[in-house]
Amino acid sequence: MNYFLVHLVAFASILQWVRCDAPPASTLYLSDTKTTFSINIPDNSSDVYIYFSSPAFSWVAVGAGDKMANSLSFIMYPSAKNNNVTISPRIASGHSEPTFAPEIQIEALPGTTINNDSFVLNAVCHNCRSWRGGSLDVSSTAQPWLYAFGPDLELQSNALDAPLRRHHAYGHFKMDMVQATGAGGVPEPSAVMNGAQLVGTEKEDNGNQATIAHAILLAFAVLVMTPINVVLVGLFKTVKLHIWFSVLVMMFIIAGFGLGISISGEYNRSKHFASPHQVLGFITIIAFLAIGVIGGFQSRQLRVPSTNAPRQATKLDTAHTWLARGTWLLAVINGGLGLQFASSPMHTRIIYALVTLALTLPMVIVYLLVWRRQRVKKEKFDEDRDVVLEAYYLSQPKPTH
Repeated sequence: MNYFLVHLVAFASILQWVRCDAPPASTLYLSDTKTTFSINIPDNSSDVYIYFSSPAFSWVAVGAGDKMANSLSFIMYPSAKNNNVTISPRIASGHSEPTFAPEIQIEALPGTTINNDSFVLNAVCHNCRSWRGGSLDVSSTAQPWLYAFGPDLELQSNALDAPLRRHHAYGHFKMDMVQATGAGGVPEPSAVMNGAQLVGTEKEDNGNQATIAHAILLAFAVLVMTPINVVLVGLFKTVKLHIWFSVLVMMFIIAGFGLGISISGEYNRSKHFASPHQVLGFITIIAFLAIGVIGGFQSRQLRVPSTNAPRQATKLDTAHTWLARGTWLLAVINGGLGLQFASSPMHTRIIYALVTLALTLPMVIVYLLVWRRQRVKKEKFDEDRDVVLEAYYLSQPKPTH
């Protein structure tokens, strides 16, 4: 019995020694996602030690500050081979994608890994207490922080400036920096909130609706409304309805284009308007406007009274027809580039390609029918003209000698 008590006391002493030897830390724990973020502030250096674990969303981040602007964020996402964590220090200039900050030196330490579909990060940051636009108040008992979760999409990269999709949820919390100050070292894993407090409730972000609306408006205008417009003018010869429908299509295109401009400033990859998708988008919108201008001149020509003879295609007609066909093809290609640019899932791109093929076939059929009808009409007119001319010549008196 005494032997058992001796060992029990010794074991308790060891536990107490381990607890005392563990680095001081403040810990945020989110029970819904089992996310842990702990920080340690060494009192003998300017380093900052971090323990960060979370389920493997496309990315997970915490940031020092009460708002995105000028906050320093630690962003985790899977490495290229999905066998480790990429940790990227970034600074946001506003409510937009944070930009990689190469001056912030953060080092992943042993134990950093992806385990059971969860990120685990042990790290030390050598100059994280101040940065351009902000600083960490190590004397504060209520230092403001943010956290955010990326969407449940695939992201695997070793690049520290890998493009990020907009977060789907985020929240605010405060941490006691004084409690976290002491002997330096990576905090121990913990599933208990300690020295941290949530501020408000977690918010779901529906800000991606503008991107979705941009895609839907343009896809509907190009893949649905344009084929209908071709049928209207090609088979039914409803020129007035074609004009008004073209105006409606143009309104959809301009609205989608405007949304694309507005959301481009939110992402690093699009804020400079230099991507192939954006450049081709500008070319396409100019071409659509040119089609409208040419169509306006055509409508003035159509006001001239016509004869029974088939109307001969003018240069404006030819320019309008081929510019419309080429612009539609550019718009379809740019839609695919847009899905790639937005890092859309592969199945979404495949569906887009299949829908495009399915809706292209009716337009091709209409073009063939129109071409055939025009050819038959021209042949009939030529035949009737030959009959009239022959009858005319036969009715003329023959010359006498």
